[in-house]
Amino acid sequence: MPFINIAVAGSQVTLAQKQQLFDETTRLMNEVMRKDPSLTAVRIDQFSADDWAVGRKSAAILGKTAVHMDIKVTAGTNSDEEKAEMLRQAMEMLQEVVGATPEASYIVIHELDATAWGYDGRSQHSRASAKAA
Repeated sequence: MPFINIAVAGSQVTLAQKQQLFDETTRLMNEVMRKDPSLTAVRIDQFSADDWAVGRKSAAILGKTAVHMDIKVTAGTNSDEEKAEMLRQAMEMLQEVVGATPEASYIVIHELDATAWGYDGRSQHSRASAKAA
């Protein structure tokens, strides 16, 4: 049950690009991180190029589209190799969809304790416990 938030500053992301980000992010989470596509949630936030700076220069001055991706997954459910591959493939995908990005464009994988998050009112821990029983 991953939750992914993609922040973009610079060029306006079109409806087609948003759908591509939804599709490709969900695909990568399934193929690389072994997450269920039906439970993968992706949100895109857009910001003005004047609202994002890298190296003290706004994205508008840099002339590039700034991106940041936060990925939330349950701790211990992915190997270091899977996470490294996700970082690599996700950045390639983001650059393919939105174009050139500053070097300091980050992807962060947050590993959350299974008791600290969930969906539909139940923690990941309670879901895993119910499956094991």
